[in-house]
Amino acid sequence: MRTLLLAFLIATPSLAARPWSGGAVAAAHPLGSAAGREMLDAGGNAVDAAVATAFTMAVVGPYHSGLGGGGFAIVHLVKDGTDLAFDFREVAPAKASRDMYLVDGQLVPQKATDGALSIAVPGAVKGYLELHAKYGKLPRAKVLAPAIRAATQGFLVTPKYRDLATKRQACLQADPEAARIFLRNGVAPDLGVKLTQSDLAKTLTLISKQGDAPFYTGAIGKAVVATVEAAGGVLSLTDLQRYHTTWRAPLEGHYRGHRLVTMPPPSAGGLAMLETFGILEARGVKGPASREVDAVHTFIEALRLSYADRGRLAGDPAFVEVPVARLLSPAYLAEQSGKIDARQATRSSTLRPKELEPVDPQKKNTTHISVIDREGNAVALTTTINYYFGSCVVAKGTGVLLNDEMDDFAAQPGVANTFGLVMGEANAIAPGKIPASSMTPTLVFMKGREKDVLLAVGSPGGSTIPTTVMQVISNVLDGELDVCRAVSRGRIHHQWLPDDVWVDPDGLDPATQRALEALGHTFRRLPGWGDAEAVMVDPVTGLRTAASDPRNEGQPAGQD
Repeated sequence: MRTLLLAFLIATPSLAARPWSGGAVAAAHPLGSAAGREMLDAGGNAVDAAVATAFTMAVVGPYHSGLGGGGFAIVHLVKDGTDLAFDFREVAPAKASRDMYLVDGQLVPQKATDGALSIAVPGAVKGYLELHAKYGKLPRAKVLAPAIRAATQGFLVTPKYRDLATKRQACLQADPEAARIFLRNGVAPDLGVKLTQSDLAKTLTLISKQGDAPFYTGAIGKAVVATVEAAGGVLSLTDLQRYHTTWRAPLEGHYRGHRLVTMPPPSAGGLAMLETFGILEARGVKGPASREVDAVHTFIEALRLSYADRGRLAGDPAFVEVPVARLLSPAYLAEQSGKIDARQATRSSTLRPKELEPVDPQKKNTTHISVIDREGNAVALTTTINYYFGSCVVAKGTGVLLNDEMDDFAAQPGVANTFGLVMGEANAIAPGKIPASSMTPTLVFMKGREKDVLLAVGSPGGSTIPTTVMQVISNVLDGELDVCRAVSRGRIHHQWLPDDVWVDPDGLDPATQRALEALGHTFRRLPGWGDAEAVMVDPVTGLRTAASDPRNEGQPAGQD
């Protein structure tokens, strides 16, 4: 009975969303949102809440994020109207090489997703702490307290945890520390089992007292490197010591008269979103929220074009020139719009130089946190360890689960990776390089009030992240849906390659799908994907409504 009740409560959490007069937090686990609200109730701001939530999610959601990962954040500060883009993404180790995952000239994908060779230099700890130190209000110990408590007291195994641990069971079994912490007797634990992480609690306590130094130059970092080196990886202590975050100029655009602020390269997600929206507006059609055949057809075609550009051009701007201004210029958007034939679907093969074997994409597992506080400060923060449970490698004695972020590079340029994305030379592996990412944390501002945040939104989902975020935004701006329905509504997705349209069980009605098939689109019916987490402000009343995607286990929290 306890297990059934647990499953029911976690399966329908977003129904609890309601307006709050104070701040609000949306995260993919109830304990994460609760940590954020605890900071708001203590007088903290949106940054305090986002960082406390991120550290807590590293404990209760090891399948999607952790201290051994990295991410991006978009921040809006009311005091001076500033918008900031913060990059604490992982980077390739100094000993990484372009062809490190090839054997006899052939890509071995598992080398980039499982085990020590897949690990990039983690940025989460430095990122969370730097963001908090610059713009938070509360003491560091206060902000880390919920995460330490969750690691010490434990959390209950949920249906999602069990499902993903089962999927990665063989990978977790290969690392004794990972198996000890995340499995029980070598298999995924039963629902309702309480998992405690004493080593991780000690690590978090040390960080709360001493900051990021133990992780990047001290005992924790040395344990990370010793574990990785013993398992055949290339991460070094010098890599950790040299790691730095980057504050970037945000990427800005407009859609339906609303200002959008999102992440610039090395995020390819923000660029793909703004290019797609720009093509829709240049074409003069309704957004995908309308579900009209012409609108959905144009949306799919715009995605095909923008994801093809992503595949050719996206990369680390410190290593390659990403022509952002040209891709978002009115002239280029009009040119792209002119390529769309209203009477038939384009074949993706015409947008690439040679035929490639499509790969069935698997789902990545990232997490997103959205916060808007009482004053209107806002944070959209997306963080990840890449695949389920990252590399499945835990640094001995620390509880730190490490990422497998090297898979986000083009391990073999021009060849689809295990998640179905085809990337070019711009995203080839190089020492010190940041891999391109789909993460798309985004803030949408009110029409005519360009300093007032309307919506903070983001999602996990690998290549589906930009399309998930786009459809939530379109559902709000085009469909005039409340935020709960906006994140709940069915979705479609196209990513250039493979050349088919994904549609979830509620994505399209049969008649609309048949009409699109008549235009030449090929569909794949798939289970629901993504985990959109959003907070919205009512422009009239100022009330905040937070929503967690009902496809997953999140539950929002807020202040009255």
